[in-house]
Amino acid sequence: MSDLTLVSYNSHYGLRSHADDCRPYDLTGALASFGDPDVLVVQEVWRPDGRRCVVDDFADRHGYDRHDLVLSPATLRRRRPQADPDGEGTFGVSVLTRLRARELARPAVGPTFADPVPERRVLHLEVDVDGQAVDLVAVHLTSRLPHGPPLQLRRLARVVGSGERPGIIAGDCNFWGPPASMLLPGWRRTVRGRTWPAHRPHSQIDHVFVRNGVEVLDAEVLDPVGSDHRAVRARLRIPPAH
Repeated sequence: MSDLTLVSYNSHYGLRSHADDCRPYDLTGALASFGDPDVLVVQEVWRPDGRRCVVDDFADRHGYDRHDLVLSPATLRRRRPQADPDGEGTFGVSVLTRLRARELARPAVGPTFADPVPERRVLHLEVDVDGQAVDLVAVHLTSRLPHGPPLQLRRLARVVGSGERPGIIAGDCNFWGPPASMLLPGWRRTVRGRTWPAHRPHSQIDHVFVRNGVEVLDAEVLDPVGSDHRAVRARLRIPPAH
């Protein structure tokens, strides 16, 4: 069997929380603090005018391959960062990995009422772990409660299917652990702990789910490093290929 360490982190555009006036923080230092994981799933990756960004430079500097999904044009010019069709940049999801990986799909889990982001909020990769193909599904679901996250989780369960090979779902689900688990039959939560808001968290909305023989060796919520979310880290053991 092979071990795999994964961290999921909503970077909040490289800005602090609204309570801290959305001031920039050291995103490079935050990413470096996670302890060199094999896979790093980052949500709310901000690229001004679609150019290179901190996450891109970090990936190159630390030897990661990068897979990106742009969710929407966005702006930092309002009171808080948000999707905006006339925005001066974009935000999205990036998967940084040292493992061989290829993109399988960008399945639709929308549209959802009042969600400014188009329907594609999921990046599905196939990752090779010592010859075993693993489904890695990176997500950043809508925050439009009460109906948006459960609708998208239900659709996510359909598009990723039951599957026979090991699988991992990681990202910001904008929904609490127990009901999220109910909407993802066959998947198990790995990390249990509050992740949002980072300075005094009362809810866990950032998750790592696994299926089909993936063993959880260790799982934790990490200390705050700048964003309004805390990162989650899971050390997983992947069953060998048959």
